[in-house]
Amino acid sequence: MATSSNDPSRHRKLALIIGNGAYSQSRNKLYYPANNAGDLSDALKRMDFNVTTACDIAEQEMNKLITDFIKNIGNGDLILFYYSGCASQVNGANYLIPIDDDKIKCETDLQFFGVDFDRALTRLVKKNTSYVSVFILDCAQNYLLASSTATNSTVKSAGLQKISPSPGVFVQFACDPNQMAGRTSQAERNSLFTKYLLRHITTQNVHLVEIIQRIEGDVYQESNQKQKPISMNGLGQNQQIYLNGKIKNTKDYLTDEQISQEEIIHYNQCKEYYSSTGKPLISVADEVLDKSIGLKSPILKIGIDEDCSKFDVNDYMSQFCNKVKVDANIFEIQKIQNGSAIMTLSLSDKIESNEKKRLLTLIYNSCNDRLQNDLGQIKTFFLFLGPEESLRKMQKHQAKINLNPKFNRIYASGHNFWQGAISDGKDRGGKPYYCPIGWKRWSFYVTDNFDQKFSGWCIGYHGTKFEYGLSILLNGLKPANIAALGAGIYFTPSIAYASHPRYSEVKAIPVAARKNFKSGKYIQYVLECRVHPSSIKRIGCETLAAAAKIDPNIKNEDIEWVIDNQNKEIVDFNDPSSPIVCTGLMIRITDEHPGLLPETQWWFAGHLCDNDQCCKLGISYSALQKAIKNGDTCNIIYD
Repeated sequence: MATSSNDPSRHRKLALIIGNGAYSQSRNKLYYPANNAGDLSDALKRMDFNVTTACDIAEQEMNKLITDFIKNIGNGDLILFYYSGCASQVNGANYLIPIDDDKIKCETDLQFFGVDFDRALTRLVKKNTSYVSVFILDCAQNYLLASSTATNSTVKSAGLQKISPSPGVFVQFACDPNQMAGRTSQAERNSLFTKYLLRHITTQNVHLVEIIQRIEGDVYQESNQKQKPISMNGLGQNQQIYLNGKIKNTKDYLTDEQISQEEIIHYNQCKEYYSSTGKPLISVADEVLDKSIGLKSPILKIGIDEDCSKFDVNDYMSQFCNKVKVDANIFEIQKIQNGSAIMTLSLSDKIESNEKKRLLTLIYNSCNDRLQNDLGQIKTFFLFLGPEESLRKMQKHQAKINLNPKFNRIYASGHNFWQGAISDGKDRGGKPYYCPIGWKRWSFYVTDNFDQKFSGWCIGYHGTKFEYGLSILLNGLKPANIAALGAGIYFTPSIAYASHPRYSEVKAIPVAARKNFKSGKYIQYVLECRVHPSSIKRIGCETLAAAAKIDPNIKNEDIEWVIDNQNKEIVDFNDPSSPIVCTGLMIRITDEHPGLLPETQWWFAGHLCDNDQCCKLGISYSALQKAIKNGDTCNIIYD
């Protein structure tokens, strides 16, 4: 019984209220069911329910009443069925007891002269398959049967049998299945459960499950833990049903607050990433992942690629929480930026600080490729988890990511070219810098006093898959925790090594876009970085099992570097205080597959596979082998 809307204003609200207390057998008379039924009917009418009420009715009348009510149900109605009176189970089936109970001499008679509640529930639910049906049974006192072994004595019938509700059905018992509470004092107008039902059910804009939780807590406390109401919930995990009041819509959260230029730049970059990959750009603050840092006032900031005039916040939140697998009740919507769909959520004040941190960590760690694709399908282009101040700081850094054309370079004969280690007098941490032949650098602006800031820093490379490149630039890099040379950021002084398809995806350029790349067919990206020598934890052997020399200038045994991530879960490449800073994007464009280049033939002497989760070849391995066998060649395209 899934539904696209939890807004009660979009659904007709029908209620059937029955109160039976004037039983023929005096030992079972109850004084409060009529009060319960009348008081609840009045409350529901004030909540715009169309209410049918009946008190003290016999078996035939009761069955007819239920049948007539079912006939009036339309698919998509919000249904509430309430019964106050005696009830019992026989052979696992629940029976509501009409007032003409003089026919009931033994437990078996309940099957013939009681009203089969389970059957009534099934019939009712079949008429309402697209929305919600709520059943409340206040049958907390035992029905007494005449004893078959002793004159003028009685035995207690069995309590109610627990129900497994179908989707979209919510069942509430006033006490535990198979248990009954003591008799209610005549000084009370209502039974204990219905007293608190009446107190809470009219609360506006509070969903059904929370209302029931409040009732259960109050009943359990006042009964000194003797009466424990029980819920059987078939509602969807994130399906919030409001009995009273209209839930807020997008327009109720809109704000005209001005957003900064840094925010605009960041959101536009996130949209570019989303347009390219179909996935949201997901960021998390250090305070969320670092156990040693306290977490204050965390938020979720979500960007949805939809105009506010068309955005349904309730539908989106239902889908978002379902995909992330969290209870929608933990969130409170703070605002939605007018003119866009940038939404700010906070975590409920009822949640302890440590629990907030755990929940955000859980959400972030669950954001694998599959979940990112799922979020992309509901037009999510951006997600941030953590304090808003951390987001502003991150956006401020990222707004400074600008291309610095003055230092763009083409590394090839006739352009920028040198043989062996460069000798230009600059301090690069005592590590040689070799010409990255065949690549073009798009330089980033990092700081005005670049040479002074990065004097003594080494140059190296970090290969990246196409969809991760912008994500790394905007969000930072998550260090490897389990890897051949230990935890840290993997880095290499060899662009030849960084360009292997395990690290740098070989991306086929769509035919329509090739005119923008001088008719190139394939493209690869590698990040050019600076790293301080003191941050190099380990220098080790390549990890591709290469049986050939990878780079003519660097030994295979010294080609893999591990950089200290300073105990950070995410290392921001754009933060000048970071141990590793991205200074440019290296691009190689070829007219055929780069696996045909002479300098990439070492790929075939080590690990290379068709598994897209490992090596992003851009074509099948067999097709590449066939091209080599045919003697096909490849050329690098320069501007």
